[in-house]
Amino acid sequence: MRNLARIKWLIVGAAFVALGIVGLFLPILQGILFIVIGLMCLAKGSALVRSKKMSLKKRFPKFGSKLTLLEQKARDWKARWRKRREKS
Repeated sequence: MRNLARIKWLIVGAAFVALGIVGLFLPILQGILFIVIGLMCLAKGSALVRSKKMSLKKRFPKFGSKLTLLEQKARDWKARWRKRREKS
């Protein structure tokens, strides 16, 4: 059961990253936001991605602070989406 959840996070994360890459070229989608959401999902499913993300934040503090800000923005988006879904 644990591996199934891990695989789910990896698939969802890869889908969001792919959507984010498409969004970089389309003006309607917010590509960076979807990439960050995808990286958050991938970090939940993979210890390697999680450790690479943390090492990048330490090595490049300016990038790390922007990534932290974008992660918070993604969490806020997720919370709004959940609230809207619960109301329906």
